[in-house]
Amino acid sequence: MAMKHFCMPADFRKETIDAYARLNEQYPECAVVETYGNVTVENCFGSGRDLDKLPEVDLETLADYAAYSRSKGIEFAYTINAPYMQNREFTPEGVAEIRRFLGKLHDAGIRCLIIAMPSLMEVVLRSGYEFEIKASVIAQITNPNKAMMFKKLGVSRLTVDESITREFSRLRHIKETFHGPVEIIVNSICLQDCHFRPFHYNQISGDSVDRANPVSCNYFTGRCMKRLFDDLSNYFKASWIRPEDLHYYTDAGIEHFKIQGRQSVLNGDPVRAVECYFNERYDGDLTDLMFLFSPREFFPFKVDNRALDGFLKPFTRSDDFCPRDCTRCDYCEKYARRIFGDQNPEQVVAMIREKIGASDPFTKMMSSAGEGE
Repeated sequence: MAMKHFCMPADFRKETIDAYARLNEQYPECAVVETYGNVTVENCFGSGRDLDKLPEVDLETLADYAAYSRSKGIEFAYTINAPYMQNREFTPEGVAEIRRFLGKLHDAGIRCLIIAMPSLMEVVLRSGYEFEIKASVIAQITNPNKAMMFKKLGVSRLTVDESITREFSRLRHIKETFHGPVEIIVNSICLQDCHFRPFHYNQISGDSVDRANPVSCNYFTGRCMKRLFDDLSNYFKASWIRPEDLHYYTDAGIEHFKIQGRQSVLNGDPVRAVECYFNERYDGDLTDLMFLFSPREFFPFKVDNRALDGFLKPFTRSDDFCPRDCTRCDYCEKYARRIFGDQNPEQVVAMIREKIGASDPFTKMMSSAGEGE
């Protein structure tokens, strides 16, 4: 059986590292090998999460946490994976600022960076510091050609785009071509083929430094929620992976798995979540697992994980099973009717959609804004 390696969102608590270390001893064929995150105090460079959703961390805390993690056999990867940095990397002053920051990270014991932008990768590679570069999911790597472009640039590891999570032959081809660790996110709740995605990433990059704007932070989240409640079958089109289905991915050569949720770790239970994946079994509400058992209000329906046994199997037989054209297929709709049918979905959805519309800060902001001259 293939060894399964897990990358976890950092909560910067030593007791969590201790718990991961105990799991690593208990499960010889699974291991938490890495956590990831970034500083939020006096941070100058963006990442893939809004600032107001992250733990408060300064460089001293980061250095202490990374050293403690390493003492337990668990590495740390620093996220500097915004897709845009106001073009600072194209100015002498910006490059100097980046190099100074890289020096601080290196002094803090950081040796791995998660990056999305090729231009930033070049700055890092020519900085004089020895960092391993891991291509972020935000780089949207979807095929072997793109994977190889990043490999030639200097990337030694990559996280594939969430849109191809259920395309097994493509995952195999990327793994066979890249000849290095290929990682996949297991608890993605982003809607499939979301037209907001690249713009949402840009918004987050702006709100991950200094302070977060509540209007922009809620814009894409609110509209994604509205899309979900417009059609509950969208839940089953998201790219989540159940613990029971990990074996399909190891069979395809994928041995590195990432659990996302830096916004959930402080109030959730990431240790419990990763142990479910170690065990490759979970009995309960799938949405609870996807959000690391953190409190949530936005999705009131129960999704019995056991009722999804066999859901993924048709995808494993042929990449053509899903035409990415929902006008020609009702596979996910059938699951929505089966799982939500007795939970009064029409009534609940109507109430939630009304609540989303009434509380939308972007709509309120536009209504209160004065007319242009």
